[in-house]
Amino acid sequence: MSEALVFGSVNIDQVVYLPRPPKVGETLEGESVETFLGGKAANQAVALARLGTSVSFVGNVGQDSFGEELVSSLSNEDIDISMLGSVNEKTGTAFIYVFDNSENQIIYIPGANKLTNHNQVTSESLETANVVVSPMEVNPDQVEKLFVKSKNRGCLNILNLAPFKKPSDQLLSNTDVLVLNETEFSLFADLDGPVSSDVDKLKNELKNLNLDNRLSLIVTLGDQGLIYFQNNHMDFIEAKKVNAVDTVGSGDCFVGALSHSLLNGKSLRDSCEFANRAAAISVTKKGAATSMPKIEEVITFFQE
Repeated sequence: MSEALVFGSVNIDQVVYLPRPPKVGETLEGESVETFLGGKAANQAVALARLGTSVSFVGNVGQDSFGEELVSSLSNEDIDISMLGSVNEKTGTAFIYVFDNSENQIIYIPGANKLTNHNQVTSESLETANVVVSPMEVNPDQVEKLFVKSKNRGCLNILNLAPFKKPSDQLLSNTDVLVLNETEFSLFADLDGPVSSDVDKLKNELKNLNLDNRLSLIVTLGDQGLIYFQNNHMDFIEAKKVNAVDTVGSGDCFVGALSHSLLNGKSLRDSCEFANRAAAISVTKKGAATSMPKIEEVITFFQE
């Protein structure tokens, strides 16, 4: 079995490249359209696999041609899919619009992902897994139930609060590392506006949350970088500057690379540095899962 287990969504991504967002009622000519393997959890599993981690993916596809395509794509990434289900629902689909400035808009239809259940995870897989990763594109109750089981087995639980859904106290208490972007953190902390990259200001906002000191928290700030918080220590890591082509999947790349590094015994800071660089590489390529770098690329990037 695998040392990492990723639980959650797998989608077929239909990506349209166009110069800018259309205005209301406007018909705008696009530049191209492409289809990719996607879904936050599937992207994170691909990121882990390409970095050299043995990984199992747990989720559901529909009994349709898209589902067959995704099964093939996941298998080709050397991911264990023995816990991947096929259900009587349409395969999850995301319609993604990528603009010339590399920003994007996404419409997500969960489909088969709504039926993903923690009981798909076998006891044997939790015996060998050292890290369990999940975003929030499936039912939060199922993530919570899995995290309770995996925590009892001594796994490191990494929760990516994307898309944002208010986590229960039970889910948070069974989470070791919480990863959010600036928008998700604003919702999590009930802030009136976007989060500031000012470390002192963010530290005050975190104090008001009264989080358990055992919980490590990472707030990614796009092309600014990230802020991490662990054991009452907080620091800022600046983003690596690159020529971005497509930012879809960069957050998933970050989570996968972070998980890989922590699994290999690195500190939270070193793991954030590693994930920061991996995510920077991903935005220089088109697609989500297809943009995930291999370990050799990240190592080379560190040496530049």
